Parts: sequence; C-alpha cells; structure tokens
Amino acid sequence: MAHRRILVLCLLFSTFGVSCTKSDHEQAPRLVQKVNNFIYEYMDEVYLWTAEMPRNIDRKYEFDSKDYFDKLLYKPEDKWSYITDDYEALSEGSEGVETTFGYSLAFGRFTGTDYYFGIIEYVYHNTPAEQAGLKRGDIIYKMNGSNIDANNYIRLYNDPSLSLQMGVLSDGGIGPGMTVNLIAVKMQLSAIIEEKVIEIEGHKIGYLFYSDFFGGSEEELSGVFQRFKAAGVDDVVLDLRYNLGGYGYVATHLASILAPANVVQAENVMITYQWNASYQAYWEQQKEYDRIRTLFDKRVPVNMDLNRVYVLTTYNTASASEFVITGLDPYMEVIKIGAATRGKYTGSILFQAEDKEIKNWGIQPIVERYANSLGVTNFKDGFTPDYAVTDLLMEGVRQLGDAQESFLAKALTLITGVSAPAVAAAPNTGSDFDVEESMNPRNDYFKGSVLRKTNYTP
Repeated sequence: MAHRRILVLCLLFSTFGVSCTKSDHEQAPRLVQKVNNFIYEYMDEVYLWTAEMPRNIDRKYEFDSKDYFDKLLYKPEDKWSYITDDYEALSEGSEGVETTFGYSLAFGRFTGTDYYFGIIEYVYHNTPAEQAGLKRGDIIYKMNGSNIDANNYIRLYNDPSLSLQMGVLSDGGIGPGMTVNLIAVKMQLSAIIEEKVIEIEGHKIGYLFYSDFFGGSEEELSGVFQRFKAAGVDDVVLDLRYNLGGYGYVATHLASILAPANVVQAENVMITYQWNASYQAYWEQQKEYDRIRTLFDKRVPVNMDLNRVYVLTTYNTASASEFVITGLDPYMEVIKIGAATRGKYTGSILFQAEDKEIKNWGIQPIVERYANSLGVTNFKDGFTPDYAVTDLLMEGVRQLGDAQESFLAKALTLITGVSAPAVAAAPNTGSDFDVEESMNPRNDYFKGSVLRKTNYTP
C-alpha cells in the first residue's frame, strides 16, 4: 500500500472555482476531472468504508464533483463526510475563525405555513450580535423585509449584512418588533460563552458553557478550570447542549482536566480507533499506537480530580462532545441532563488538493470509528439522558448560567438537594407556531465528526 500523502493538514488556499455544463458523450472538463481524481485518490486510500465504495463509476464523465463525492459515500452509515470548494473557510472554521454575526440559532415554523422564525440559542462575545444587544431567546421574525423559509434561511449565516426584524412574544403568538442591522465580521471566536461559580448550601459548583471544540482553545479551557480550582469548586456542570464538536485533541484535554487524578497520571486509555483494514494493519505494524488509541494526558496544567461530572445535552451535543462523555464514562460518573445526544462516533481528517489549479477544493472523509476503553461504539441513537429536561428557548427562557434555567436548575438540585425557585409564568402564546430541529445548525459542515489534526506522513 502506498501511503503517499495521508494525514497531512495543508493550509494553502486559492479562490479558483470549477463549473461546467454537461453535453452528451462528452467527458467532463479537464479541471473537473482533476477534482474527481483528487477525490477518488484520497477516498480510495483513507476512507473508513473504502471496501464499500462503488468501483463502476467512470469519473471522467462526472460533471459535478460534489455529486461524484456523494456517490462514493457508504450510506446510510456515513452521514458526515464532507466536500468543499472553499477549503480556507472550512479549515479556518474548525479553528474558530469565521466571518460571522456571532449568534447560534434554532428555528421554529408558523403553524400552517412554510415560514420560519429564528430563535437565538446563545451569542458569542465581542461579535456584532452581542454589540447589537441580542441575547438568548430573542426571536428573528423576518430578514431584509422578507419572510424566512427553507430556501433562504441560510442567509442568516452567510450574508455580509442583514436587516433583522425581531419578533415579540405575546398572548396572540409572535408579532413584529424592532429592527436590528448587522454587518458580519471575520474574527476569532471564543468557545467560552459562560463560566461562573455558584454557591448553594455550602456547595461550590463550577458551571461552564462551552460552545465548540475549536482548535487551539485548550489554554482558554485550562484557564477556566484553574479559576474553578482556586475558588474551591467541588462539582462541575459542563454545558455542551449546542456543542457539535471539533478537534479530538481538545476533547482529550478537557477530559483530562475533569477525570480522576489517578486515571490521568496513569495515562489510562481513553479512546481506541478502528481505521479501514489497510490502515489499521499499517499502524499496528509500524507501532504507531497514537493512531489507534488516545490516552489521558497527564501534562494538563490543571486537574479537577472529580468522581462525577454533570453534562447538559441535546440533539446538538455531538461528535467531540460525545467523545468526552463516552471517554470519561468508564472512569467516573457522567450524569447526563437534557435530551439524547446526536450519535456521531467517527473521526475525520480534512485534506486539500495539492494541485495548484484546484487547491481551493478539500474533502473531509470519515477515516476512523472510535470506542471508549470498554469498547462502546456505534451509538447511532446517541446517549440517553439520565434526567430528561426540556430546553426552554421561548416561554420561560433564561440566560445561560442562570440558576433558574431549566437544565442548570436540574443539575443544581441534583448536587445540592435544594430545588431552584419557581420560574415566573410565561404568557399564553396559543398554538400558531412550533419549534423544530429540521434546519441545519450553524456551521454543521465542519463538525461532522471528531476531527484529527496531524502533520505525520508515512
């Protein structure tokens, strides 16, 4: 097996694009064929399900490279491999560099219509959204004077500027409110949205809302837990309810901060990996054990030495978030509060085309399946919560970190035995809308699974 360029994360970028029109009996244009060849070469070598790839597709006659990539995927098992003709945006996004308004959205639909409204889940710090005063629970009624539908909602993320008509929740449902104008900014986002120490009945509880496993965010994570340690925190509530994942090495860092000290110091196995047959044999033959397992990292600058952790979860708790949950589970009590997680148990690597003419193209195929030290893997239905709680984004909405917010309130009650004060009654809004999860969340494309980043070339 020729391991030519596997596991290289390149950083080059070009703005060149490829488009074409198909004619009968004609081959695809030269550049399209180059993209197709790049796709096949890497998929044939590194794809976890390479043995299942179709071999009867003539890539010379595939005029749409994205469609060609899709034809190679092993469905329905693979829901996460991704292709892009904007490599730089994909690569930077995984590091938290985005051109953004700075909010994360859920969506609802007005009953009996095809029109949607946005609901802000949280706002990143120092972003246009925060500067405009937007916050969790705010409703986006219309954008640029138009109704929001399944065809245009992506503009809420991708447009360079927006005029948002906010919504007002009342007894009659949702009506129009004030207008907010936003201009997107390219910036480095911080994944630390909220941290606080809560003291109740002698308990010191550290609460952290962590939005993304961005590459390079380990120092920020360490800083939070150093502050928790200095404050004498006894219990930790880790809020991953909207964390779709990111880099595995950052997840390992977080798990090593939380885990019992003896587990971390002994560098116990946290996760094992299964590659395709050729690569699995190669790593084992070469004794490249870091490719087939991850150990707890005793080099972390702070360790909480916990025997339990409370994790807040929803369907948007995925990949690297689930990596932490399952990796810790054999060694400590992981108490899950909220809703079932998404069920992403695979790892991927982002590859860039080396040819200068097509180097704007990249693919992020699934290359490995992971399991914890007890062999738990293939959790397709996600992890079921130990305590089911509804995430309140409209009626009864509270800000993240508020002791009366439904998820956090449940965790605090479990820790202290003291129930949170009752939340004030919400207005009766009738039934002219429904909140749903049918719309793709922000930047789900780069969070299809646990990401690996390495410069190793066998």
